[in-house]
Amino acid sequence: MKKALYCIIGFCALLYAFELNAQQSKSIDDLYHTIIQRGIIKIGISMNYPPLNFDRGRKGVEIEMAKEIGAFFGVKAILVPLQLPDYIPSLEKHEVDIIIAGLSRNLHRAKKIYFSDPYLSITPAALVHKRVIPQTKFGDQFEQTPFRTVWDLSRLTGFKCAVKKGSAYELLLESKFPSLERVLVDSNDDGIANIRNGIAQGFMHDSLFLHYLYRKDASLSSNFILLSGGDIREELCIGIPFGETVLKNQVDMFIAEMKRTGHIQKWMEQFDRE
Repeated sequence: MKKALYCIIGFCALLYAFELNAQQSKSIDDLYHTIIQRGIIKIGISMNYPPLNFDRGRKGVEIEMAKEIGAFFGVKAILVPLQLPDYIPSLEKHEVDIIIAGLSRNLHRAKKIYFSDPYLSITPAALVHKRVIPQTKFGDQFEQTPFRTVWDLSRLTGFKCAVKKGSAYELLLESKFPSLERVLVDSNDDGIANIRNGIAQGFMHDSLFLHYLYRKDASLSSNFILLSGGDIREELCIGIPFGETVLKNQVDMFIAEMKRTGHIQKWMEQFDRE
């Protein structure tokens, strides 16, 4: 009798463990099916990040990507403008389903969210006011190394560099340029405003964004120089809630097709001319 009772208890325990594991697996990989069932995907985007995003989602490369991923899933895409510090918390709190906002992957962020395969590769860059660059006379122009890359910032003294709070470029300044004074800003617009009004002498961001502004804004090209990032590269990826493997697989397939068919390149060329 006792042996039969123990067998029943053991069977029930195994059944409970199996059901619990199934529920946990379902909760981890359920977001993709939830998106399909509700007919809506909530996509976090940046505030203003041309040519990827103009004016909180009015147009841009990533806005076209958001529309297309909604069409691929067969659902309506709802855009949610966010500040950079809110990207990962918004995914963790399920306020958005994915992030398409010029988000670069790194090991620190990868502890909290999944990253898709990259859709764009960029480098760091910096806008630096011409008045802080050492002047080279004609007679010694071959003796002094010119300023060309962000690495040359280490040769400046008393230099204040604006950088977006929580960005990959804040980490870059901390690790590679510890002697430079950092001026933390909340947005790209704040960074540009800081160098215009003299609060900072430079603004570090990515090459895509700064090259766009430098070409389009004569006041920037006449008063600042643009330093490239040298051999450092950043990969822009779609942010996905941690553990959502089904959703990640679908997003990776979407990115692969957008690159294969030339859509991303076409959008880059289109909005780079805007």
